[in-house]
Amino acid sequence: MTFEQLEDLFFKLRVKADPSGFHGFLCGRLCCGKIPLDQLIETSTGWLGLTEEQADGASYPLRDFYEAALTSLEDVSFLFQPVLPDDELPLPERLVAVGQWCSNYLSGVGDGMTDGFAVSDDVKEALEDISAIAQVSVDFETDDDGERDYSELVEYIRIAVQLIFSELHPEAEANAGPTVH
Repeated sequence: MTFEQLEDLFFKLRVKADPSGFHGFLCGRLCCGKIPLDQLIETSTGWLGLTEEQADGASYPLRDFYEAALTSLEDVSFLFQPVLPDDELPLPERLVAVGQWCSNYLSGVGDGMTDGFAVSDDVKEALEDISAIAQVSVDFETDDDGERDYSELVEYIRIAVQLIFSELHPEAEANAGPTVH
């Protein structure tokens, strides 16, 4: 599901939620270990602030979205991409979406942490970098270097999230393919 498709779904549900922020939260939660689909639905329904009726209406599209997000994280070809707006939007708006994705990713990780949650120094550094990116500023003039920097920033996020996921899901690498949870 693309940014625009998720945005349309939220509009139909009359939910004021950011597609990038929601995807970030979902990916952060998925990175913290296996979670039953029903529990993930309950967690994200609360995050979105959906009524029971809205949740029922969104059940199938959101289930597909959850499964697609997990599959992209598990992909051994490292094809994961954060859900962000298309490049047609002005750079400052896309940077705001990157910041929302990152801050909500960290919220998702926080939601999934348990008492025994421990990570390597590499993962700590990646989480710190994502935290710094979440504070991105849009008070600058855009130029061609800004577009290149944006692309490099998104690529860094992509790789950092895959590093975090692979460390916290060693079984995914061992299985070398998507699994059903």
